[in-house]
Amino acid sequence: MMSEAKRMHPAATIFNFIAMIKDVLVPAVIGSFALIRNIDAAPWVWVLVILGLLLIMVAASFLSWYRFTYRIEGDELRIESGIFIRKKRYISKNRIQSIDLTAGVIHRLFGLVKVEVQTAGSDNSAEAGLKAVSRRQGELLREALKGEKAEPAGKVEDPTEPVKPKAVTQRTIGWKRLLLAATTSGGIGVFLSLFAVFGSQVNQIIPDGFFTNVYNWAVHLSIVILLVLVLLVCVGIWLMAIAGTLLRYSYFTIRKYENELFITRGLLEKKQVTVPLNRIQGIRIQENIFRQPLGYAAVYAEVAGGALDKNDDFSIALFPLLKRTEIQSFVQEYLPGFQIEEEWEQLPVRSARRFILRSTLPVVAIAAPLLYFFPLYSWMALIIIAAAAVLGYLRFKDAGFTINEKQLSFRSRMLSREIIVVDRKRIQSLSTSNHWFQRRKSLQTVYFSIASHSGVGKSFLVKDMENGDAEAIRDWYSFHSD
Repeated sequence: MMSEAKRMHPAATIFNFIAMIKDVLVPAVIGSFALIRNIDAAPWVWVLVILGLLLIMVAASFLSWYRFTYRIEGDELRIESGIFIRKKRYISKNRIQSIDLTAGVIHRLFGLVKVEVQTAGSDNSAEAGLKAVSRRQGELLREALKGEKAEPAGKVEDPTEPVKPKAVTQRTIGWKRLLLAATTSGGIGVFLSLFAVFGSQVNQIIPDGFFTNVYNWAVHLSIVILLVLVLLVCVGIWLMAIAGTLLRYSYFTIRKYENELFITRGLLEKKQVTVPLNRIQGIRIQENIFRQPLGYAAVYAEVAGGALDKNDDFSIALFPLLKRTEIQSFVQEYLPGFQIEEEWEQLPVRSARRFILRSTLPVVAIAAPLLYFFPLYSWMALIIIAAAAVLGYLRFKDAGFTINEKQLSFRSRMLSREIIVVDRKRIQSLSTSNHWFQRRKSLQTVYFSIASHSGVGKSFLVKDMENGDAEAIRDWYSFHSD
């Protein structure tokens, strides 16, 4: 009976312990290396300290599992947790947007799933989560909270497959398309940020003078060797980005039901994401610099509330890679309320100079001192400045907008070209602005915001738009008659 208090599977103790290792043990070990320099103590003392800390963490993990209970009473999911301070959380069924099931490697060894309950007010983490319950228990919980009929356990082979009536439509990604998505993902930035975080944590245990010695060694190398080393590092990071994309989007499947989209993906960690259609604020089409020449793009949904995927910048990938010619039919099939426009209003020609200057001036400011100290390599600085100018021109060329009776679309570029499509009723605010330089050229910047995670708005803009076009968009939003 769901009205009786239940505990999670005992394997939840493992997940509690792993979380404590990340939050407590690793910083403690790194801090102990820093203290060893200043405190004269025998090595066995530090071993005892670490062992004692491990025993405390094991006990705390067990007590956290034992003191965690959940039940459904009336129209509420009730969760009680806490070792010394008891916390009670009541979640009404009416607030629940989706219930996601995830099966990581450890979950699959024990036949378990992780249950995440998402509400309209959730931020980028779930409103409530059960770290480890049996597959059948997770399905029954979803049935009780969402009014779905669970199938017998013997008929369910994949713990992350949604227990739903037959899908209206579904689409999967093939291995050739997945490999192309991985090699063109442009995910290098994710791994650079991971290296930066790792470097900040281990800085305390690096010997004094290490960076000075590395710098002195690098200075004596030729520019060609330095470029080769940088290239090798970039290739290595690119290969890791490919592996990460393959692990993340393997077996990607999107299914559409009456009011929801179900997305299942993952190789090591199988994850199912539920996307209520009424929470989708807009759709975003992204073509990075690798995919655009090949005619491919990724399609994302901007969703208000819910535990979204942090790697997608609070967006949900509806499909990791589609041909540009497939996007229109994909949107009509899964999001019939949206329309992808083919014709765009371009920016005035006088805006081009401003885009090019904004792109090149920061590069010139950085390159100037380098040219002064390393005049022999001025040709490299000139190439970089020329590339920045080309990027500025592409930003001008790709910028544009289109409006119809119910929908506004913006197109812009930083490095990747992006199209954002929103329904007028989903726009939280729309503003125009211009500064002195823009007023001289009769230009304006137009930007709008939509609801995003935890109620925080997410903004999109197009700079240096014609005054008349900016005013037309503003009037369309302000005085449109429904």
